[in-house]
Amino acid sequence: MKRREFMRRTMLATAVGAGVGMGLPVSSLAATCTLENHPRTLVNLMLYGGMDSRFLFMPSPGHFSANYLEKIWAARQAIYTENYPDYATMFANEYLPVSFGGGLEFGIFNRCGWLASQFQAGNVAIIANSFCSRNRRHDQSQLNANVGEPEFDLLYYDRSGWGGRLQEQQASSLNLVELSHEISVFGNGSNEGERLARVIHAKNMRDIALPTVDENSATSRRNVLARSLRSYYEGRGAEVGSDPASPYSIFFQHDAAFREFGDVVAARLVDCGDLPVELAGLDLYSGHFEQQCKNLYDIALMDASSINTQILSMRYDGWDTHNGQLSRIGNNLDDLFSTSGGLATTMNTMGALTSNTAEKIVFNFTSDFGRQLIANGDRGTDHGRGIYTILLGNEVSGGLYGEMFPEREALEENGKIPLETSGADILGLTSTEKIQAALCEWVEPGSSTAVFPNGNSADEETPGLLSGLLPV
Repeated sequence: MKRREFMRRTMLATAVGAGVGMGLPVSSLAATCTLENHPRTLVNLMLYGGMDSRFLFMPSPGHFSANYLEKIWAARQAIYTENYPDYATMFANEYLPVSFGGGLEFGIFNRCGWLASQFQAGNVAIIANSFCSRNRRHDQSQLNANVGEPEFDLLYYDRSGWGGRLQEQQASSLNLVELSHEISVFGNGSNEGERLARVIHAKNMRDIALPTVDENSATSRRNVLARSLRSYYEGRGAEVGSDPASPYSIFFQHDAAFREFGDVVAARLVDCGDLPVELAGLDLYSGHFEQQCKNLYDIALMDASSINTQILSMRYDGWDTHNGQLSRIGNNLDDLFSTSGGLATTMNTMGALTSNTAEKIVFNFTSDFGRQLIANGDRGTDHGRGIYTILLGNEVSGGLYGEMFPEREALEENGKIPLETSGADILGLTSTEKIQAALCEWVEPGSSTAVFPNGNSADEETPGLLSGLLPV
């Protein structure tokens, strides 16, 4: 194994300071896989690249004005590769009709069958006309979404994330777990120089421990290196690791903490057995997201002695659909929201466990920004601002929050009609600060004002719009 790869694998968490300072759990190895009930757990799933949420949701013929349908069809028909004769035919072929409130009907893209069924079951809240940034730049908007400050206008990454600030309001025994291939600013804590002190990077739960020797191939290069390093750290640990004056002591302390932590997690997974066949055989368009779904299931197997968390971070890349949007966004949405996709498979297998974990998870889906109302010349859409935020989980008060397809988009204002004006986008009216503050209160009652000091004055489409979104 290359040195760089070895160092990468050791970074289960990061700490800077005189001591270990990682807060990693220390206990004896698990003896059995007795599953525990889990507390409320937030999964923040960022969709990097700017998802066109207006593509995911479209108005149903007969439930919106003919003027609106005519204009939205003219604005967006170029996205669909089939030469449909009219909007109604397109809708019948591309969307699944769902209803809300006993009368209103709209469509969810037809590769999102699981999302549609979850909405009809009352487990999905769609917050229309929301925004997490006021600009259209990927880097700045992604930072703003993860920091939780839509008005922030400096590209400065040494900031606390709203997930990290939420974790700081919890008991010191709890951690924030990053399940993706890289750690997001979302998990950054408030202490400069120790931003990741409470973050565990679980890039691959089944390969989270430090390398050990495989006796079946004891002379391989990997085993030789693993044996040498372990012998070195064990042999010098008492001398160097216990000497606070030594500049190398932190490395020995980290090795001991990482090794014990990794062994606890690995033993727990051995006791709990292999991944279910549905997850082991999962085949998604995104290999990165496929692994995250497996990691999410493995988190459900953990107990307080292994990984203790209520805040998880995931990501899905590839939403910058300037061209060929139908197939590109379709594959992404299939991975996320189809009946055989990553989340449906994970949650179904998790639901079969003898614990309440699946019932206590709420997903927060957001993106750097939305996309423009009018398709461009390459069957895609360009950067916009407003988005539809999606919350999904059994404890969500499902439904629509905000005006989903506002008639104002089809009406003239200041001499322009948005659905006929190049560059127009969804008007952002509800700050994601309001949504995220509600999530904070759900996870840790009383935490929202510390996480979002300006949350009370943040924009909301109508006063009290999000009241009752989640139980407290």
